[in-house]
Amino acid sequence: MTTTASFRLFPAAARRPSQCGMSLMELMVGLAIGMVLTLGMFTMIVSTSQSFRVNDDFSRMQENAVTAFRYLGDSLRQAGFYGSSQDTTSMTIPAGSAVATTTDCGSAAVTPAVNFALDFRTPIRAYMNYTPLTVNADFPCIRQANFNTGPPIANPNPILVTRGASGFRVCWAIVAAVANLSPACLNTPSLLASQSNSATTIYLQADPYTGIAFYGGDYSALRAGATARRYPNGTDMEMFEYHAHVYYIRPCSRPAGGAVNCTGANDDSARPIPTLVRQELVGSAMTEVPLVEGIELIDYRFGIDTTGDGVADVYLGNIVTVTQWLQVVSVKVSILVRSPNINTEYDDSSKQYDLLGDGVTVLYRCTTSPAPACNFKRKIFSQTIQVRNIAQRSGA
Repeated sequence: MTTTASFRLFPAAARRPSQCGMSLMELMVGLAIGMVLTLGMFTMIVSTSQSFRVNDDFSRMQENAVTAFRYLGDSLRQAGFYGSSQDTTSMTIPAGSAVATTTDCGSAAVTPAVNFALDFRTPIRAYMNYTPLTVNADFPCIRQANFNTGPPIANPNPILVTRGASGFRVCWAIVAAVANLSPACLNTPSLLASQSNSATTIYLQADPYTGIAFYGGDYSALRAGATARRYPNGTDMEMFEYHAHVYYIRPCSRPAGGAVNCTGANDDSARPIPTLVRQELVGSAMTEVPLVEGIELIDYRFGIDTTGDGVADVYLGNIVTVTQWLQVVSVKVSILVRSPNINTEYDDSSKQYDLLGDGVTVLYRCTTSPAPACNFKRKIFSQTIQVRNIAQRSGA
């Protein structure tokens, strides 16, 4: 018997096509993986950006601290330098000099009322516990609106005064030991006249025992009248430009609308920046000059030499006596520096800043200052600076 095989052929339309594309499940898994990777990438970018901002803020705070110490250090190291004079009490204003008519930053409470900048006997002094309402009466050169009283802590933002000459000699006395030449300072009036604003700038000239302060424009007359200080061979002694500095903190860096005084909340593009400033002799007038932004608080501790060896034996704050100011041989400066930019995601309220380091005396929390004080980063910097001229005279 013969068996015949039969085959059933299915039409082409009924055949199952091969699979192409993705299923809904695969698409959802792919999207989820992509979102995780994208989220991780954005997280990394945000973290890197935030880390950069933090590092940038701290770098700028450190730069501001270094700059502030440079200004303060230069003034403190030069304090009491009056040329060749070995005695701070020997400096005088000769009768032929118009310097005697200068008025500046003194008052009945902060003596001398006239020629406060020329109190040569006291090269360094600080004044504590002033407020905007009281500062201008005692320091006429400091405007009420430009003084930052600071938060309610011990001795907030004291005023530091330094007096001394610069190290630049208007005339170099040439001493040639090999040729046995006497000191020679020639054409002194011409050298003075070549200095910027020399006619109304105050200069010092001294021998080891006595010295004079004068306007550059008065020197020719003083020289003709034999008041000028000279070497035994008759040539003029070196002269130095005189500096008087009054340091304090004001509430802003750039007053709104280009004003001279800080005006309030609109200063510094509506974010007032506390700034270290100083009054200095520009020509013969005390003029306010902004120095460093972000200096929020400052504290001074004065090293007193009680044994006469030029080394500090004790450090004092606001209880330095009149006699002890003449014995200050070093100053410990502590500053609280604030970040230049506000960070709304940062909260500084949990931190306490101790400028003195004793855990008691000078403590600061941002919660004692108006908002947004707690949205800034802060750091304390300290440096001890030697008052060289007083220390050397004491025997160091």
